[in-house]
Amino acid sequence: MSRIRKTLVSLMVALAVVMTGGYSLQAQTGSGDFSLGNELLRQGKFEEAYEIFEQLLRENPRSYAIYDRAVTALINLKRYDDAIELTDQRLRRVGDDSNTFIKLGEIYDISDRRDEAIETWNKVLRQHAGNAQVYRRVAETMNQRRLFREAIRVFEEAREQVGDPNLFAFEIANNYLAVADFEPAIREYLDIIARDSRRMSLIQRQLLNYDERRLYDTAILLTEERLGQLRAGSETDLAFRDFLIWVTMERGLYRRALAAARTLERHSNNEHHAMFRIGRELRSRNEFELAEQAFRYYLELETHPLQARSHEELSRTYQDWAGYLTDRNLDFNGAADTLYRKAFETVELLMERYPRYDRLMQSLVIQSELALDHLKAPEKAAVYHQRMERAARNEAEQALAHYVEGRLLLFDGSFSMARVSFTRSNRMAGSGEIADKSRFYLGLGDFYNGDFTYARLQLRSLERHNHSWYANDALHLRYIIQEAYNEDGDNPKLRRFARGRYFYDTGRYYEAAELLAPVIEEPASDPIIDESMLLLTQTLRRIHPEVAFRVVDRHTRRPSVRQAASERLLWERARLAEAVYIMQQRDTDGIRSADGLVPASLLANALSAEDQFYGRDGDSGRMLLSADGVTKFYEELLLNFPDGYYSDIARGRIRELEQQAREI
Repeated sequence: MSRIRKTLVSLMVALAVVMTGGYSLQAQTGSGDFSLGNELLRQGKFEEAYEIFEQLLRENPRSYAIYDRAVTALINLKRYDDAIELTDQRLRRVGDDSNTFIKLGEIYDISDRRDEAIETWNKVLRQHAGNAQVYRRVAETMNQRRLFREAIRVFEEAREQVGDPNLFAFEIANNYLAVADFEPAIREYLDIIARDSRRMSLIQRQLLNYDERRLYDTAILLTEERLGQLRAGSETDLAFRDFLIWVTMERGLYRRALAAARTLERHSNNEHHAMFRIGRELRSRNEFELAEQAFRYYLELETHPLQARSHEELSRTYQDWAGYLTDRNLDFNGAADTLYRKAFETVELLMERYPRYDRLMQSLVIQSELALDHLKAPEKAAVYHQRMERAARNEAEQALAHYVEGRLLLFDGSFSMARVSFTRSNRMAGSGEIADKSRFYLGLGDFYNGDFTYARLQLRSLERHNHSWYANDALHLRYIIQEAYNEDGDNPKLRRFARGRYFYDTGRYYEAAELLAPVIEEPASDPIIDESMLLLTQTLRRIHPEVAFRVVDRHTRRPSVRQAASERLLWERARLAEAVYIMQQRDTDGIRSADGLVPASLLANALSAEDQFYGRDGDSGRMLLSADGVTKFYEELLLNFPDGYYSDIARGRIRELEQQAREI
């Protein structure tokens, strides 16, 4: 190295020290230079890095680590011949070193001399026949070079040389997967499961990397083939059945997976709890009917440790099912209300059959919430609260009882007393779900009561809990207060909204609609009008979906609203249009007279809605919606909010409506 070049390298090293800030002046020799070289490699300064490693290699000629870094720098500089020469020098110096030979093969392959690379690697294997670790290193290097077939050959040769037919099974299977040769891959995986079922989770994680239907079909076929060769109920048989359940679930063959789980339960004397596990998985995939069958399996047995818990899980299934129907406009003929009632009755049965159930208090909370939120039956919740008071054994359970007490008082309109109960519950719970719930309902109670300043304080504290289910609800409610409430004076429209929200939450829908009716004639520039209209729409949907659609449609056509309608309002209008269309197609009882159900002032306004997107039945005069008309409502949403929160869902609904129209 010339004096000038050495000086330049020294200056660049010094600059790298300053830039990285992690090296002292005392570390400029030995390990300090090695670290600097690594840092320069990381920064892509390969020439400077090589200069450092070249010098270090002169001082430490037998060090593989320094040699490896020097060769890496040369490879990145595309100086392949120099890298090969450096490797030959090392081999002359250290003799038969398998790692260096493997590196030489890698350099040959990188420089497009594959035949020489393969020959070099084969030479290493011949020199170290029977050494499993050398075979592993060669095959892993081939993997890195995407030579998967060659890697398989090396791994299989290792099996023969070592005399272990099970050696490198996982590695061989993974390489077969990489070249989409699924049958031998699955056979290797099944062999692994047969030897040690605990490795099944590793195999599942590997298969999840491949979204390939043929892979899962092959796995199902080969697993069933193996099962036909085994004694039913043996350890291997049960492991394969467990794997079959998983692979059929991933393939989307849910009924087949449920049948496989039932068979596994039968052969394992109901000790594997496969039906319980698959029930929860089916529920998470919105396969509610099948999830119901899975949990009912345990309810129909004479005895089983999971019978009580299956009641609770079945109740949650009904609740999730009801929410799914409501969210997707599939709640016809009160289907969601029926499911909520079934959820309630299921937990009722649980408490009758298992009065000493270890999750009794949690079940009583579920019952109380169902009674208040969906059945609007505070008298039922009161019975459960009394039972909770008698059963509470510690502060955590007392916190649950005070929470339900607060909910009852809130439902009854006793806001001050509810505040006391929620405060006690929050203090006793300290943190967690019940503490968050109590905090939210504290704020909601103050909101109902018109104490907006206190409500905002309570809700702000909950917003900080970004892990809480109630944080978003708290944020939204505080936003409403902040936009509509003036510290220097009252806002009667905000008070009206708060009262309407109370009526809606307690099931007094007619009163809520009557109270909120004036919003359809008030200036749309007021920030609370949009929220009030949404609440009115949700209220009317509970009473009469067609009237709800007419009202929101008329409102969004107002000149002051047309150009500034919120995304949520346009979304609700499109959802209602679809709900009415589907009910008309099914000729459900949802299309009925609104007289006596809806306040007269709203009926008068709703009937004057324009007919731009829908026609009327000539005989009855009833509004008629078409699939094309509903699509236009979703399209209008997308036109105004192309990248909005509901945009992807709206596009999906348009595709489904168009598909349905083609099928008709």
